[in-house]
Amino acid sequence: MPLLRRSMIALRDLGIGLVLICVVSFLPMTLTQSWPEPAGRAVEIARDIRVLLFDVVRETAVGVGSLISFGDGGVAAPVRATAEPTAGWWPFDRRGCGASAGSEAPRSGIADSFDEARAVLLDTVYADRRVTFFCSCRYDLRGRIDLAGCGLGALVGSRRAEQVEAAHVVSASRLAGSRRCWREPAAFAACTTGGAVPLSGTACCERVDPAFAAAHNDLHNLVPAAGAITAARSDHAWGELRPGQQLGDCKIRFDPVLRRVQPPEGVRGDIARTLFYMRDTYGVRIGRLDERLYTAWNDADPPDAAEIERNRRIRRVQGRGNRYVEDDRRF
Repeated sequence: MPLLRRSMIALRDLGIGLVLICVVSFLPMTLTQSWPEPAGRAVEIARDIRVLLFDVVRETAVGVGSLISFGDGGVAAPVRATAEPTAGWWPFDRRGCGASAGSEAPRSGIADSFDEARAVLLDTVYADRRVTFFCSCRYDLRGRIDLAGCGLGALVGSRRAEQVEAAHVVSASRLAGSRRCWREPAAFAACTTGGAVPLSGTACCERVDPAFAAAHNDLHNLVPAAGAITAARSDHAWGELRPGQQLGDCKIRFDPVLRRVQPPEGVRGDIARTLFYMRDTYGVRIGRLDERLYTAWNDADPPDAAEIERNRRIRRVQGRGNRYVEDDRRF
């Protein structure tokens, strides 16, 4: 009995600890980015633990489902190998965490600022195809979106919703990781001007960290999107949801609790190939279960003529294409 009691107490304490970790992990980035660096890292660790817990649950469900399917005579589909990771941009070795160590050197041909990258994206890459990536909303030369024409008429009157933006496939916060310029911009003289309010974490890292700027401004990671979609997506990861919130008739779904976003079927392959490009080029981490999911997205939605042409134009500007678009047999 004493052993059983101690075990029950230990399980209770573990449960309380996991609940507290999950609560901390859901604190918004806008609140935690101003915290001291140790506290910020603690929140990042809590988020990683939460994601790991979700992955364990998903993996268990997948395993049980596989056993059931075997009982029905089914065979689990093999997972195709992805390309080997290359050097990333992290400032320290994180290969033990699933990211590759890499160089701090910026990539040649990439815009020096996000404003420049946005201009190139809209005026060159999408010059003759002014349609947003997620909801297929048309926009004019001034970037004004026809919301009513793409099922987002309820958002008419929202200034941000009516303007096209350059949206990141891999969010800026995920690219920043635990970098000090993201968490403590006030600590950098270049990010303050005459005692004024410091720059945001994104703007500071773009100014003082060439490796972050390269990843942040890479055209392969940028797509035109309605501002309302960008705001709703926030920095949440890509995944599958059942159910989820929607904006109008656009087939993108959001779950702010799980911090996951499910893209429309027609662009899932595009997103998967971008994620693998960002992993190989900048060391962005992709979990094992997400890797399987994104590989399935690639299979179901192979590169079409528009994506191939987009990649060609970006290669011409930056000098580097996305090999997952150019040769999807690499999966």
